[in-house]
Amino acid sequence: MRPVSIARQPRCQRASGEAQAYTESVSARLWIALLLLPVSAPAQTGAALGDRLRRLELDPEHCYRVRDLELQREDIRFYLNDGLLIFSQPAGGRRPLAVFRATEPGDDGEILLRPPDRGERASLARATGSPNLNEHFHTAVFVFGDGGGEQLLKAIQEAGPKPRPEEGLLLASRYADVVRNFAQSFQVRLVRDLLTEDWENGLFYAAVSGTSRGNFDVLHDPTLPEQVIVGEVSVSDPGRFNVWTSFPGRSRRQRPQPPAEEAFVEDCRIEAAVGEDLSLDIRMEAALKPQRRIQGALTFELAPQMTVKAARLNGKSVEIFRRESLRSSLIGGYVNDPFLLILPEPLEAGSVHRLEFELSGNVIRRAGNGVYYVGARTNWYPSRGYHYTNFDLTFRVPKDLRVAATGDIVEEKVEGETRISRFRTSAPVRLAGFNIGSFEEAEAKADGLLVRVFANRTVEPALMPPPRQIVMPPQTSVRLPGRQPTQVITLTPSPPNPQARMRELASEVAAAMQWMQQQFGPPALPTLTVSPIPGNFGQGFPGLVYLSTIAYLPEKDRPAPIQTSRLNLFYSEILLAHEAAHQWWGNVVTSASYRDEWLQEALANYTALMLLERKRGPKALESVLEEYRAELLREYGEPKQTIESAGPITWGARLRGAEGIDPWRVITYCKGSWILHMLRRRMGDAAFLAMLGELRRRHAYQPVTTEQFRALAAEFTAKDDPDRSLEGFFDTWVYGTGIPVLETMIRMRGKAPALEVAVSVKQSGVPEDFMLELPVELRATRASRPVVKWIRTGGDSASVSFRVQAPPARVELAPGAGVLAVRRDRRLGAAGEPAAEVQPE
Repeated sequence: MRPVSIARQPRCQRASGEAQAYTESVSARLWIALLLLPVSAPAQTGAALGDRLRRLELDPEHCYRVRDLELQREDIRFYLNDGLLIFSQPAGGRRPLAVFRATEPGDDGEILLRPPDRGERASLARATGSPNLNEHFHTAVFVFGDGGGEQLLKAIQEAGPKPRPEEGLLLASRYADVVRNFAQSFQVRLVRDLLTEDWENGLFYAAVSGTSRGNFDVLHDPTLPEQVIVGEVSVSDPGRFNVWTSFPGRSRRQRPQPPAEEAFVEDCRIEAAVGEDLSLDIRMEAALKPQRRIQGALTFELAPQMTVKAARLNGKSVEIFRRESLRSSLIGGYVNDPFLLILPEPLEAGSVHRLEFELSGNVIRRAGNGVYYVGARTNWYPSRGYHYTNFDLTFRVPKDLRVAATGDIVEEKVEGETRISRFRTSAPVRLAGFNIGSFEEAEAKADGLLVRVFANRTVEPALMPPPRQIVMPPQTSVRLPGRQPTQVITLTPSPPNPQARMRELASEVAAAMQWMQQQFGPPALPTLTVSPIPGNFGQGFPGLVYLSTIAYLPEKDRPAPIQTSRLNLFYSEILLAHEAAHQWWGNVVTSASYRDEWLQEALANYTALMLLERKRGPKALESVLEEYRAELLREYGEPKQTIESAGPITWGARLRGAEGIDPWRVITYCKGSWILHMLRRRMGDAAFLAMLGELRRRHAYQPVTTEQFRALAAEFTAKDDPDRSLEGFFDTWVYGTGIPVLETMIRMRGKAPALEVAVSVKQSGVPEDFMLELPVELRATRASRPVVKWIRTGGDSASVSFRVQAPPARVELAPGAGVLAVRRDRRLGAAGEPAAEVQPE
């Protein structure tokens, strides 16, 4: 249970250690007392509980005037200083909602929250203007999935105030719709908490109407990687939740090892049938393996387009509870729908159970011209997160269609009007995907790897060239009076051929996969199938790549808006290599949380850039990095700010923007690539590639955190690196923001053979505490080994000097695009005259 206290004490002492100790002692006593309370038996079915929640009302007989009532969840503290608090009627033996209302002058509530680290305090300050949340409020709706309603009610009753049913009637009438709306918005989660009686992992939520901040949401959910979330629903986009701050609760920070999973779903066998109308029917069978004792219900996720028709556990039908939970999904960032498998009896840890689902839905649609689009690519079957397991997939489709899917092709045959294709994974993977179309195929092999490239027979309508009109002159040689008639002819150009580059793509992917296997070790699966998808994006699944149709077309056949050198390079060289690299980064090595997802995208993208460098040379890579820097420095919004300044790369999906601007994409891909490039320049090529190989070996088939990646990279830094732990580097580039302007001056003093080369660097455009450790390289001749000294930038100008016998061939700060900065370099001769001008990178 969570701390609750009622105390008459000066408000200035509420954050003191004495108050905290008092709260904890009361909490302990209440916890023991609550364990002794009789608990009503939960409803027998999820449907009955859900129906009760949809009809939930406030209980006027349990309305109280409260004073100095403290409610705590980890780092969140609510103070109900003066006001009315009314509880809901019970549901499943618990009171899941309560409403606080300040009804008289002087009535007040208050919330205090201090994020635990600098980054989250900065996030909160961006949203509210303050690094700490100290907000007074007049109304709050509390949702208790953690049994906190009973704890709070008991604390009030023990303190002695009498119920106020008359005022309760007014509040119950005024907030009737509000209560039902919130109960429905969280009904899947509340049904789960009520059935499992897992109060320690139950939900706590508060909708607060603040006096200065307006309406905002506070969530504490022990089942999430970050238990504390505070934010607001976007006013301009009600389907978007703006996170003010999000972080692990105090108890999780003290024991950072995440709790054990409830259960794994393994050895998935899926039989899917696609009808002529593209409807999808699925029968799925898997092994359900509880990792601890589970009772009541188990949560799954599924695409909204799919419907669960039936479920069986050990051959017996079981109930499925699935309802819209809008607020819960919005705050948690869920794309898919959660649903509950209602357990008829507890499942013991270590046991194994046969789980079956029957589903149907429409996740495939026609894009036109005989091209198809698979919408729900990640959760077209029920899942519980991304756990490594084996898949056996069988598809029955109309005979004119073919299927590309995760795994090795085991069988493909035609029976009557149906084509049957079966796929089986040779190693555990996190998820399985499929694609469908009227495909032709090309293959390529390299070092035990098989690459299959599927291509459509035509392109989607969006890629068809527009018709052209030609005006023909009059068809007569005799000049007649008046305007002469003309003829307009409409020409329809030949459609682009998406199979034109099919074999070329197969060879390119096989060569890229071969190089990556040599550097990093084996990929997720030995077979990779590349298949087309309408749109301008790609996606890399285990053994399966969805590739934009644009990448299949020769450059001359691509739409006019894409006929630029930058976009042609992206679709011809970078996109496919990036998605192929996800066979390692994302499918073998995964991210631990949304804060670490930048790693798999940046690693995949920079791997693609290294492949580009192998084909076209270092200048090609540096040119792309220059474009990335320009994109990061692009301004948007009011007041104007650079995209890079939207937040640290570890904010992940919280960086996503609206109105056509997406800082998440730019920061994750562009800045992420720069971060890895700077690490590479700092380590050297051999050490950098060795580090990536070790990353694949050490963290294969398990998640990696940003800090684990930093610690691993630090093992490969040079002994003379002034920041061998890379803590300063990561504080600056990963956990911070800013792109500095570096004005570098290189000056030679004296005469040979006693020359002094002085290098000074002045930094601007970033805060004074923005600090860089940068190498300065001096080469006596172009072929000689460099002499390296390090320079630390900061608020003041920094300098370093070399003593040489003759003018050096080259002196350079962070060579090879070694720093993400706007560079303004000058070189002065011995007399102070400009010796050369170096253009900004």
